Amino acid sequence: MSYNVTKWFKARKADKVFLGEYKHSMDSKGRVVIPSKFRKELQQGCVVTKGLDNCLQVLTKKNWNEESERMASLPSTDKTSRQIKRALFSGAVDSNLDSAGRIQIPENLRNYSEIGINDDVTVTGSGPVIEIWSSKVWKKIQDDSDKAFANINEVKQ
Repeated sequence: MSYNVTKWFKARKADKVFLGEYKHSMDSKGRVVIPSKFRKELQQGCVVTKGLDNCLQVLTKKNWNEESERMASLPSTDKTSRQIKRALFSGAVDSNLDSAGRIQIPENLRNYSEIGINDDVTVTGSGPVIEIWSSKVWKKIQDDSDKAFANINEVKQ
């Protein structure tokens, strides 16, 4: 059986489905090129924040607002919830594409993601978000994910 990935995400009310893997590098000023096929959705600005597994997430303003509401609704009395909110919100920055389709990555997010100046980066579409990875980290994550995916026998709902 085959699945239409775009339909699957739209059924879950995703603003936009970002797909694909693109190789770039961080320039000497800490900027990363966003693939041209993603740029239209980011014309009104975006938010860059910490993602899981040391990637950076780029969200449209609409998706950021929805994610912020979900995070704000987490109980403040739960330690894990507080940690998640702190990581997400304290690491977040508003950003805009420059005329060359790049976004600026601040030093704190470069450190978190282990991406240095002039390092190779991998920009991936990950459904409703764009992820920016150190290419070295991405290779390991992708290898692990591919092995796990190849051995999935069932999906729990």
